[in-house]
Formats: sequence, C-alpha cells, structure tokens
Amino acid sequence: MKATDPARFTDMVITATGEDIAVFTEIARQAGVLVYRSAPRPAGPGDHRQRVQFRLHMHHR
Repeated sequence: MKATDPARFTDMVITATGEDIAVFTEIARQAGVLVYRSAPRPAGPGDHRQRVQFRLHMHHR
C-alpha cells in the first residue's frame, strides 16, 4: 500500500455466543485483518449471547 492510499476499515458489531465470537476472533487474527476487538458485553436482558465490536482492516488485493 502506498503512503498516500487511505486505510480502509470495516467496523462491525457481532452478537453471538462466546464460542462463536472466539472463532471469529481467531479467524480475523489469523487472516491478519483484526485491528480492534472490544470486551464482550451482554446482548440484552434474558439473552445469553454476547455483543462485541470489531474493526477489521480491509486488504487491497
């Protein structure tokens, strides 16, 4: 990437089980696109899932 090219990121919020979030995190990490992952928060009252915010770097190919 040239120094003048803007960085491209995708922000997303995933609501899923802790196991599914762990799998998604590992895939993003192995692919080299994980920039940020927030701490898990409850999805809502009576919902056993968690909510996590991700920022992923979108590679230019």
